[in-house]
Amino acid sequence: MRCISIDMDGTLLTNEQTLSFENVNAIREAQSQGITVVLNTGRAYDGAMKPLEGSGLEVPVICYNGAEIRSVEGKILHAIYLDRQQVQSIKQILDSEEIYYQLFTNKGVFTHDYDGTIDLIMDMMKSSNPSLTSEELKVGARRQFESLSLKAINDFDELLEDESLHVYKFLSFCFDENRLGRAASAAENVQKTVVTSSGKENLEINHEDAQKGLALETFVAQMGLDMKQTAAIGDNYNDVSMFNKASYPIAMGNADEQIKKQASFVTKTNENDGVAHAIYKLMDEDLLST
Repeated sequence: MRCISIDMDGTLLTNEQTLSFENVNAIREAQSQGITVVLNTGRAYDGAMKPLEGSGLEVPVICYNGAEIRSVEGKILHAIYLDRQQVQSIKQILDSEEIYYQLFTNKGVFTHDYDGTIDLIMDMMKSSNPSLTSEELKVGARRQFESLSLKAINDFDELLEDESLHVYKFLSFCFDENRLGRAASAAENVQKTVVTSSGKENLEINHEDAQKGLALETFVAQMGLDMKQTAAIGDNYNDVSMFNKASYPIAMGNADEQIKKQASFVTKTNENDGVAHAIYKLMDEDLLST
């Protein structure tokens, strides 16, 4: 195994958006064995880097669900944006369904509702951690807002007037399954878009050429590596495209059952250092095969 592609939320990170000592050590051990480790996330680049602060890890990053590839130094190696017509069509769909969304762009990640964003994060945290107190939820939500490098603005229309702004993806959230389903169906009919999800309450809308698996394929080729020697670790539906491309797809123990069925191996959960467990298993199997 010469390359390992790792999702972040629900995979590398704990539910509190932290990076465990065990996962850091496992990545370092893989790198010391000459294995290229690349993060493959729906996050923006700054949001991907934030949880790594203080860990000492230096890794390339595929971000925005495959819309951008960055080198270890942070240099943009590849980028795919939504065009203006796609942006306006998707925005109209989400606005008509009154669905909250964030814009992931080359100038940052924007939300037009700070309080609504905090409330949304708190709701999602409470659904997975019902024992948390209101104060713990507030602190955690603010921490997550900062870790994602979100920027609060008043008006998306004004933002989109900037011709130098490029939109990588829409990330929308809604707890109403009917509205979310209608929006997903409509967005799928927008020419050259792809709709995925990293949770039951959200939609992630990108250009059809911006997918984790396609970006991983591009990255592996740029590095002179081989997809036949590439593993992918993930937990949700936006990871399926890299599962389909990698020779060894690994699902997290906390993944949906449908995701687990598409994996070669199911590791431990993100709360139990599942990434470290998977990396050591990969390296052990490499040793056995030599």
